[in-house]
Amino acid sequence: MTRRSWRAALTTVALALALLAAPAAAQTVAAPAQLEALRKECIAAALATQQRERAILALGHAVGLLGRDADGRQRDLADSHAEQERLLGTIELLQRDPPNRVAFQSEPPIDRIRGKLLIDGMIPALRDAAHALSAEIQRIAELRKEEAAKQTELLGDHRALAAERQHLAQLVAQRRDLSDRILPAEAGSAAPFAKLGREAGDIGDLIKRSDAAIDRRDGELLARARAALPKAKAGTVTEAAADPTRPPELRAFNPPQSALVMPVSGSITRGFGDASAGAAPRPGLSFTTAAGGEAVAPFDGQITYAGSFRDFGVILIIRHAGGYHSLLYGLGRLDVRPGQWVLAGEPVGATPDAGDKASDSLLYFELRRDGRPVDPQPWLATRDERHDPQSGDQRMRE
Repeated sequence: MTRRSWRAALTTVALALALLAAPAAAQTVAAPAQLEALRKECIAAALATQQRERAILALGHAVGLLGRDADGRQRDLADSHAEQERLLGTIELLQRDPPNRVAFQSEPPIDRIRGKLLIDGMIPALRDAAHALSAEIQRIAELRKEEAAKQTELLGDHRALAAERQHLAQLVAQRRDLSDRILPAEAGSAAPFAKLGREAGDIGDLIKRSDAAIDRRDGELLARARAALPKAKAGTVTEAAADPTRPPELRAFNPPQSALVMPVSGSITRGFGDASAGAAPRPGLSFTTAAGGEAVAPFDGQITYAGSFRDFGVILIIRHAGGYHSLLYGLGRLDVRPGQWVLAGEPVGATPDAGDKASDSLLYFELRRDGRPVDPQPWLATRDERHDPQSGDQRMRE
């Protein structure tokens, strides 16, 4: 083989190697952008799921009201059964044997007048009572029909919700798999964080320990990224660049300009500092939501703890820029892990599923600043509304 042939062969090999390496390089560059797009898909799917859950809660409430109204009216009819029999018997008697005004002619004038007034007054009253009874029976039938229609609508919504939850679960799985491909597996190991739950003395201590563990984890990622580059360029690597899974636009929580997203679709049943019967006040908000209800991040941040802690059950802690932390208690399923970044509205888990039983779930939400609980309600907005900064003042628990 001539020298020119060797050069041509080497050029061909080099070109082939470049072509083989190009897809991998392109994939490395595109993966963070793909993750960002997938996050947006997850947020949109979680929003649709929560909207469906809200519709089901409202529809279920309407079905309950219709059923209770119809049941109450039915009981009233049953309680007045004797009066109905007398009314119907009197009407039947009058229809069969109507009063003969001639029969009153032999009576004294005063008695004739009294009899005539009695008959004239009784017949309209009987007619009105009969109409009222008929209208009540018809109203009960209408309520039952409306209840049945809403039950059918509710069944359709439950089927749609199951499909939306399945779609969301697929997106969450894709998000997890893509994150695992972008970051080394050991970077997301949950073992060191599970140990924190056994060592921390209380919630405040757990927050401090979790923050320190995440800072060490992020520091290791930064050191690894810098070690992979020449010394001249190592100093240019930032923490954001060391973790490609970090969203490029991560907002700091800055109330009252910032608004928190409702973590679940439901209603607040216990406010900040409210005490229930026989229990001390709690520095957070309690939500009643649907069983298996989707839970989302209230604001942009990083997961610092996700797991069980003492008798609190499953706890999720999200650290926000600005010294704030969100804490969610009562989750039955976790879709995130420590070190993971989330945007406001991004799915993080779900409340316990009641199985075949129609039951609601409870979720407890705390917001803390520098370790101290803060009332989040003034800054809490639904997914469909923007927060009004004038709706309330911050109340910090000393």
